[in-house]
Amino acid sequence: MKNIRLRDLPTFVRTTDPNDIMLNYLIGQIERTKRASAIIINTFDELESDALNALSSMFPPIYSIGPLNLLVNHIPENKLVSFNSSFWKEDKECLQWLDSKEARSVVYVNYGSVTVMTAEQLLEFAWGLANSKRPFLWVIRPDLVNGSSVILSPEFINETKGRGLIAGWCPQEQVINHPAIGGFLTHCGWNSTIESISAGVPMVCWPFFAEQQTNCRYACTDQWGIGMEIDTDVKREEVEKLLNELMEGEKGKKMKQKVMEWKKRAQEITGPNGSSCLNMDQFVKTLLLN
Repeated sequence: MKNIRLRDLPTFVRTTDPNDIMLNYLIGQIERTKRASAIIINTFDELESDALNALSSMFPPIYSIGPLNLLVNHIPENKLVSFNSSFWKEDKECLQWLDSKEARSVVYVNYGSVTVMTAEQLLEFAWGLANSKRPFLWVIRPDLVNGSSVILSPEFINETKGRGLIAGWCPQEQVINHPAIGGFLTHCGWNSTIESISAGVPMVCWPFFAEQQTNCRYACTDQWGIGMEIDTDVKREEVEKLLNELMEGEKGKKMKQKVMEWKKRAQEITGPNGSSCLNMDQFVKTLLLN
């Protein structure tokens, strides 16, 4: 990986404890990988070509078959649409709220299924959103704040009344593809990242753990050029500044152009003659032969 730093490696690798459970789990998985007859990865060739080429020289046949959320659209008589991978019950009323907003005017905020933060960090994000004066849809899980309940002040509620909507969870793929969404404030988990790319939505990134720091590094550098990073020690002034840059700034415009290019490529690559589609066909043939 080009220009990668220690802080960009997954948190499970950056441990100094040789007995760390996740580190040893990953070591075990790599050993198992050597015995695999095939490996599938939810990505596409151009997005991570260097990493895929390196892995292909070390391991069994690797098939990039992503973005899966786009590939599934090309399955005839698709019954998979009834399946839902969300850990939380979805509230679809937010889609009606989005229908009332102007195109690309809303900031979508979601930190994923398991990321947690402190009450102080929540407060900084809240007032960064409020002070940006942008319409926003903010997903706040009941367990988002580590060790306590989520409490938003009456001052914040009054300040954002009419332009902010808070939901417990939402159908993310539908939301992020909604015409009203102009930017995504995200923890940069892989599902959220690949869905944002597929929808052509640029990101402001606040990675928490696991592989999120690596995803953030790719998104926020010339590697992909589709994101901006918020410091771990989040401050409301930085949130406000980056959201305004994302939605209307010069860098934001360049990011939107770049992410639309990635979206177009992702759609092409999951089409009938695209590499991800062909890789999936080859993978299935490999399974049948074995």
